[in-house]
Amino acid sequence: MKQLLIVGSIAIDSIQTPWGSADSVLGGSATYAALGARFWTPVGVVGVVGTDFPERFKKSFRKYGIDGVGFRQVEGKTFRWKGRYNQDLQPTTLYLDLGVFGGFQPRLPDSLKRAPYVFLGNIHPALQWRVLKQLRSPKITACDSRDDWISTQRRGFLKLLKKVDIVFLNDSEVRLLTGLHSLVQATRVLARFGPKVAIVKKGEHGVLAASRDSFFTLPAYPLQKVVDPTGAGDAFAGACLGYLTTHRKVSWEVLCRGVEFGSSVASMTIEDFGPSRLMNATIRDVLKRSRVFRSLTRAIIV
Repeated sequence: MKQLLIVGSIAIDSIQTPWGSADSVLGGSATYAALGARFWTPVGVVGVVGTDFPERFKKSFRKYGIDGVGFRQVEGKTFRWKGRYNQDLQPTTLYLDLGVFGGFQPRLPDSLKRAPYVFLGNIHPALQWRVLKQLRSPKITACDSRDDWISTQRRGFLKLLKKVDIVFLNDSEVRLLTGLHSLVQATRVLARFGPKVAIVKKGEHGVLAASRDSFFTLPAYPLQKVVDPTGAGDAFAGACLGYLTTHRKVSWEVLCRGVEFGSSVASMTIEDFGPSRLMNATIRDVLKRSRVFRSLTRAIIV
């Protein structure tokens, strides 16, 4: 049985940054999350691609032990995104074609319905609900979202938060959802919306995590140069959840260590275009970076 189920997008990306560009690379929230989690646990992915999806990308999933039993290939085009980042790493979408992902209706194979850990990528809240209803007694469920779902599907997303254990949002998303500018306050409030834990990603400024009784903060790994931030948040979430699967009981201390590993993996992701750096990394690399990270900073638990 796969320990971690990931449901989300699988895409083909073309990326431009101030440091170069890359065309037609493997992308999507499920892709990055699965590659981030695979250092610790077997992963099952549920997603959809079109007939134009390259065979070499399928081989990449197999190579890294990502189970494609829930991976569907249907007639049509794969979700494609082309974006450009400015010097402040703010993205502008130049081209977007949802392709077959526009009609995505996640159906879980029986083997994945029993997964104890589940990550719902930033798909429509109605689809996230659809996945939750197919699960059989999961141990921990987690979700992500994005600005447009929070704006247009607010009620549905707030309802979803009462049914998940962990929510991952970035700084703009949590401000939009809570209406609060202070990220510390917004993270604490988010943890009272329903989930047991709220985790807020702040990019180069680190991460915040809160439960109803505890608070944790961690700065970002100090990189001198960022090449491509695409997928870093998904890799962070995948790595964090992947680490949690290695513990029978997920205490607050274990969760904070998972956040640390997630930050280490995210920092690797942004060192090259697409998921190539993530694909070339080993668990040894992750552990080494995490040790260096720990020596540079001290996590504060309040």
